[in-house]
Amino acid sequence: MDKNRKDLANEIYQDLKNDYKGVEKVLMEDETVFCIYADDDTLWKIFEDLMDKFKSIEFDAGAGEAHYLRVVI
Repeated sequence: MDKNRKDLANEIYQDLKNDYKGVEKVLMEDETVFCIYADDDTLWKIFEDLMDKFKSIEFDAGAGEAHYLRVVI
C-alpha cells in the first residue's frame, strides 16, 4: 500500500475510532474504496449512521472470516 493510501486509512480509522470504539482497523482497497473492520454491533451502527453518505456501503464476510463494511466514496 502506498504512503498516501496508508495515511488516508489511518485518518479514517482515527475519525471512526473517536465515534465507534469497536472499530479494529481500516484498510484501503484503492483511492475510493475502504473496508472497516469491527464487531458486528459496531458495523451495524456505522452502517445505519453512514448509509446515506456514501456511493455504496455493504457488509462483506466469508465463512469463518472477519466481518467488515466495504465503503465506496
